[in-house]
Amino acid sequence: MRFALLSVLLLGIACSSDKSPTQDGPDAGRGDAGTGKDDAGSGDAGCEPLAPGPGTSLLTGLNTPRRLAVDGADLYIVESHSLNPQQPQPGPGRILRLPRAGGEVVPVASGFRAPDAIAVVSDSLYVLDLDGLWRVDKATGAKDERPLDATLNNVTIGGTEVLPARMGDRDVLVVATSHRRLVRVDASGGNRRELYAGTGFTQVRGARVVGQDVWFLVAAGESPGLYSVPLDGSAPATLRDGSITAGTSLEVTPTHFLVTEGGDGNGRVLRLPREGGAVEVVATGLQGPAFPVELHGTLYFKDVSTGGTDFLRRVSTCTSGALEPVGPEGVGPGGLVVDGDTLLYTSQESGTGGFVGRVP
Repeated sequence: MRFALLSVLLLGIACSSDKSPTQDGPDAGRGDAGTGKDDAGSGDAGCEPLAPGPGTSLLTGLNTPRRLAVDGADLYIVESHSLNPQQPQPGPGRILRLPRAGGEVVPVASGFRAPDAIAVVSDSLYVLDLDGLWRVDKATGAKDERPLDATLNNVTIGGTEVLPARMGDRDVLVVATSHRRLVRVDASGGNRRELYAGTGFTQVRGARVVGQDVWFLVAAGESPGLYSVPLDGSAPATLRDGSITAGTSLEVTPTHFLVTEGGDGNGRVLRLPREGGAVEVVATGLQGPAFPVELHGTLYFKDVSTGGTDFLRRVSTCTSGALEPVGPEGVGPGGLVVDGDTLLYTSQESGTGGFVGRVP
């Protein structure tokens, strides 16, 4: 039995329309797309979509693979094993490393309960689990004895992010917990700062660092929408667009914000100009869209699916084209990463049916 639907909280029907961002909307002068994005999109240039087809399988036999991260030599894969929020400690989740040049997969670290978002830097891996943010030595696989941040979160519903950034002379991490908080913490631990703290059932899902600002989505609270806040916390978070009421994922290109929202047959994919202007509705009628990326004038994203080709879809942003499946079959959403001219993705099936693939 396939359990992909457990990975996305269906936030309900978004009531937004093609409403323009507020007057204090995206400030393109604050810098281009930020650093350290584990599901990073590329630019808008060009109009050459990837050739459709079955894709290339890189790794099979996995149990609920979720997020991906890449560095110069390797692809890192989070294998959750379960999306049950009552997992024991230690749990069955682990991080795997697959050489990009080819070779055998190597287990890096284990004992996670239900790991989701992951980031890789020069010497460390950072992964968000049910009981907090963990650091792992990239060379040895040694896991810190305690989490860098033990903020409670809802990683099993997805929408979490771990983003490396530079603030002054310090390396920091920005964490979207998928619960009420957007947190910044030093990469070595300490100096924890809540950049945003919601109330009740508020969810912070999806975040990107743009220059010295953090852009993020707030859903299911009293004031949902697209927000920004200074990375240094010098000012409160500002609501930039209140029409996005059920946001799930956020991406930044040199010219646009890409947003997924909602689900249960009412999910949508949106493009918002960074300099302000009308919101473009790119796709509708989706089960639980996530991880929008733009490559060569085509927007790709994952969707909740229990099997088939609909778990990875695309639509042209250059011409008036129809929404179409990319070609590979799998279970969604899982993860999606742009790697040069290639898409890397996971098929999030439980048991031994999960896999990692590449298009083309």
